[in-house]
Amino acid sequence: MKAKILAFITACTLLASMATPLLAQDQNQDNSNVDEITVPEGTEFKLQLHTTLNSASSKTGDRIMCTLIDPVDVEDRAVLPKGVRIDGHVTEVRPAERRGRGGLLTIVFDTVELPNGQKESIAGSLTEVFSSESGSDPNVGPEGELKGKGANKKLQALMIVAPAAVGAAGGIGAAIGLGAAGVMTALFLPKGKQASLAAGSLVGMRLDRDVTLLIPSAGR
Repeated sequence: MKAKILAFITACTLLASMATPLLAQDQNQDNSNVDEITVPEGTEFKLQLHTTLNSASSKTGDRIMCTLIDPVDVEDRAVLPKGVRIDGHVTEVRPAERRGRGGLLTIVFDTVELPNGQKESIAGSLTEVFSSESGSDPNVGPEGELKGKGANKKLQALMIVAPAAVGAAGGIGAAIGLGAAGVMTALFLPKGKQASLAAGSLVGMRLDRDVTLLIPSAGR
């Protein structure tokens, strides 16, 4: 009985000693088939948005999905092909308000999914809107925030100039009327426009920090 146990232990030890170098060999082969490529901070991406955004309905934390429109190369090496998925989330929402204040949305891009299904964390911010599918014309601020336009400037000017003209025409009563008109102007000045982008819009993204990716070696 003891001899059988000893033989069994010896066999297990032998198998383990044979498996270790084979495993190491497989790992070395896996490592030799990929290259570490660093996509530097500041790299520009062109993306198609697949999520509709609107400062009246979007919420902080909402996920957004995009796909890469133009391939990304690093030193003449193709790193990210067209169609790669890049996701993000909404970090700030401010609906449009009266007194002509437009809405605001801030989004950050946080994930890239490689063709093999592997996901990597990134940090990216919105830089511009190339085309808006809904026909809106939002601005992009210096911090990557999407801004809706304010109320019509000609209308704002008219609502301010008209009571001023009345005030200039006559005495105390006109001045009182001017004050009341000023209050009415503040209360009834139209809302600004919501910050919005429809699914299908094309946007620009800037990488805000380096990201290192494992890419299949050239020639594979």
